[in-house]
Amino acid sequence: MKVLVVLLLLSIDVLLAQDAANSTVGISSAIVIRPRSMSIDFWTQERMKAAKEPTIVPPKNSSSTGRAMSISTGPQLTVPGHTSDTTSPLARALNARGRYVATTGDVIPSTSGDLVVTAGHCVYDTTASQWLTSCNWIFVPGYENGNAPYGRWPARQVAALNLWTRSNPNFNYDVAFVALSQVNGKHITQVTGSQSLGFNYPRNQPTYAFGYPVNLAKGEVLQLCKGTTSASKYTANSYIGQGLSNCYMAGGCSGGPWLQQFNEATGVGVTYSVNSFTYTLAPNTINGPVFDSNIQTLWNYMTAR
Repeated sequence: MKVLVVLLLLSIDVLLAQDAANSTVGISSAIVIRPRSMSIDFWTQERMKAAKEPTIVPPKNSSSTGRAMSISTGPQLTVPGHTSDTTSPLARALNARGRYVATTGDVIPSTSGDLVVTAGHCVYDTTASQWLTSCNWIFVPGYENGNAPYGRWPARQVAALNLWTRSNPNFNYDVAFVALSQVNGKHITQVTGSQSLGFNYPRNQPTYAFGYPVNLAKGEVLQLCKGTTSASKYTANSYIGQGLSNCYMAGGCSGGPWLQQFNEATGVGVTYSVNSFTYTLAPNTINGPVFDSNIQTLWNYMTAR
């Protein structure tokens, strides 16, 4: 089946802050205009089960600059989640670029009721310099073993900071927000609810990380890691994210949420980071950026879209 899409790329030159290299921090966004030939029906149960993890190459560790970068901090903010009668709003994100690609995402609160957070590399390929949403990107809440109990939700707009979409991506900002189209006349939060969202949250806290790693149950069942985070052992290129050790999730878990204040009984908490990458010198540890004030501004840009 041939899948076609037309994209309008919007480069937004909004000054948010300055990074360590004193370069402008702005927003890159893409609107997905879906022709009739681009259908969520492409994603059959067989194709969803065949999905593979994306390729990601963490920055080389030969140019360590310690922790010199100053992130954009501010007051701690919690955006309350939306309640629903259905299950916890975690899902598998799929797109049809090359071999089918599987990552993880999380429904978060927004004015539109349509917003998902995931890793930047789940929606933008920095090697090819292209948005993956051009390849029939969908979001599948409650995915398990090829089943989509709450439907398949196509992307209509995506945004990331230009610190990620540039040629030398900054892994402190491996974060993206995706606005989904309505399905059967409903916004996704009406069907799944959402987690709460936190910015400038404290570090070194008890954290739950979720994802669909292909090394566990072939990526067909949602997996969980939990523990107290610590400063990432990866310090190259001014990386200042956190690490969650004793976590055996590999490719496919990317973009899955990190939650503080997680209630195992209700399945909800506060999303303050996402699974980003692993590091060979710190095995069985997943690394993630902490949502700072720049990420908050990115959310502000996307919340009503």
